[in-house]
Amino acid sequence: MSDSPRPKPPAELGQKTLQREQLLARLRDVTEQRDKLLSQYEAMALQVDESTREIDDALLDARRRAQEAEKSERFAQQEAAQIKALTRQLEEERRNHAAVSAEYARYREATRRAPIDDPWGVSRRAFSQILADWIAVLRAKIPRESPFLPWFDRAIDLVQASARLVWRCAKAAYSWVKPRAIAISQRLKVEIAQRLSKR
Repeated sequence: MSDSPRPKPPAELGQKTLQREQLLARLRDVTEQRDKLLSQYEAMALQVDESTREIDDALLDARRRAQEAEKSERFAQQEAAQIKALTRQLEEERRNHAAVSAEYARYREATRRAPIDDPWGVSRRAFSQILADWIAVLRAKIPRESPFLPWFDRAIDLVQASARLVWRCAKAAYSWVKPRAIAISQRLKVEIAQRLSKR
């Protein structure tokens, strides 16, 4: 037997080509999901802008009515309370708008800098970003005063910890199985070669 490397059989090359095509198809799917998420971010930003304008209009209207209602102190106090509530709501909407804009910019920058020569890394990062954004959107829909919010956060933490544990276990199992599988396949090749040479 010669020590020169044998060319890979066409079946292995075909399988590697098929795996590469599958990776590229997955990457295209993740890219489409990323584009959908970007369009959702843009829609959310437009909605926050509209909400901010509506709240500004309502705030100006409430201030005008508060000035006209100086005759009635009780009414003026109610209007002042409404102005405070609207001001808080406006500040919250502005904070939400700033957070959505910053997240959108960060995500766009992260996808722009992602190396394409590592499709698994790009897919993993895009998938984890999409999941994190969905979780953030779901969490934003829960009111701050809701008793369900701490349970939601605990459930997300538990899922993330479980996923990390499963990933570590799978990685350790792969590292343990890989050399043994290679050794077994080499032994089988030697055994088959010996049996064929005896014929």
